[in-house]
Amino acid sequence: MIPVYYDLHIHSALSPCAGDDMTPNDIVGMALLNELDLIAITDHNSFTNTRAVVNAAQNANESMNKKLIVLPGAEISTAEEVHVICLFPDLYNSDRFSDEIAPYFSNLPNRHDIFGNQLLFDEKDNIIDSEKRMLIAPTAISFDELFHTVNKHNGAFIPAHIDRSSFSVISNLGFLPPHLNINTIEISPGGIDQGFLTENEDKYKDKKTIFSSDAHQLWMIAEKTNYFMLSEHSAEAAIDFLR
Repeated sequence: MIPVYYDLHIHSALSPCAGDDMTPNDIVGMALLNELDLIAITDHNSFTNTRAVVNAAQNANESMNKKLIVLPGAEISTAEEVHVICLFPDLYNSDRFSDEIAPYFSNLPNRHDIFGNQLLFDEKDNIIDSEKRMLIAPTAISFDELFHTVNKHNGAFIPAHIDRSSFSVISNLGFLPPHLNINTIEISPGGIDQGFLTENEDKYKDKKTIFSSDAHQLWMIAEKTNYFMLSEHSAEAAIDFLR
């Protein structure tokens, strides 16, 4: 078994609440500077920038002799306005998942002057377009249906920042649904500081817990702190662990 240092909740500049400098190569560069082994791109309700970040990491790995893995992912807002981190082992599975849930996405237009830019990049950090629909709007897919759809496409379903007073499964549903086999939860940095996990240790003792940055700015990307033990350094091993 080997330790794999991670940050599995990072927003690119596609998310309207993220800085415009959250470009593919800047994210990859900061992750490498912080000596991370595994990151995930988790923009709101979209995978559109994921391929560019995956390709930027592959280029950096080849030129610098590194082994940074990028998991394709998204932070999906359910119909109940619960945020869920949905991670996949490869672009094949994330693309098919995205295609299946596309009918549930909101068609409201984004107001970049109010909510922020939603920038699309190529792997060289060139801006190639902007997303027109409002990504921060909730989808029409339920929490339960999202769970089953993620699993159908070999993904990991992780309720995000469950300690928060808004947009979390605890705040909006009141509990983790016991009929769903949810194996991993995320605690936010603020929740850690406030002792959420210690206070609820018995309640979630049967769950794996991850601690990611929810980075919207480059300086927020996690340093080499949190890790889990895997049989090998691969995307497949990480997803198997989280599922």
